[in-house]
Amino acid sequence: MVSIAWVASCVGAAVAGLYVVAFPPAGFGRTDLYWTLVALVFAATVRPLLYLSMERGPMAVVAPTFSLVSLAVPAVVGPLTGDALGGAELVGVVLAVPAVLLISSEGRLPTTEMLRSGSALALGGLVGVLLGCLSLTFAQITPGAGAMPAFLTQLGAVGVIPLITRPFRLMAPLSPDVRRFGLLVGLIDIGAVIATVIAFQRGNVAVVAAMLGFAPVTTMTLAWRVYHEAVRRWQWVGAGLGAGAIVLFSTAA
Repeated sequence: MVSIAWVASCVGAAVAGLYVVAFPPAGFGRTDLYWTLVALVFAATVRPLLYLSMERGPMAVVAPTFSLVSLAVPAVVGPLTGDALGGAELVGVVLAVPAVLLISSEGRLPTTEMLRSGSALALGGLVGVLLGCLSLTFAQITPGAGAMPAFLTQLGAVGVIPLITRPFRLMAPLSPDVRRFGLLVGLIDIGAVIATVIAFQRGNVAVVAAMLGFAPVTTMTLAWRVYHEAVRRWQWVGAGLGAGAIVLFSTAA
């Protein structure tokens, strides 16, 4: 999965580079560069962890967990950077907490022991925190930067991913399957990356993060219908609370 993440970053850097050539930024100043370098650290760290979390835990648990956590981080930190929250958004944060707990419950009310031993929950939560920090970082970049931050973070990840994973020996040989799947993931992913970077430059960070939260809830439904993963009653209740939190955030602006 880490090797696939690296190949996807290579593909993303190439596509984003072509995009920047075709649509050059209106302005990319020194401050934008500094924030982009911070975003690079978060992006290069979170991408392998995101793919590992999807591999090691049920998608029906991991995807909504990191989605809701990544929603809550900008909501909590956003007011400190000038993105104040209204009453509806605060209610959304409150709903997100039980939603994560119920989604990770595997069909029953979660106990303290389940939460302590739930590797999918822990990894999904870590990915969510990193994604939330990445969202906050992109939101500090001026709108004139365009897709340049996406290009630089993808290009930087090509060098950083092997650097941070080498001590753990997580990189696998680049087999034909790894290259093919990395190419596919990279081509799909880079469109979302460019759109996300531009959206965070132009909109309220908490609201944009909430809109992104629709994707993993959709993933949970697809995992149930396509891959026949077991999604039980309490998890659907959690998904309902999560959907409510996302709607509150996305309509509050």
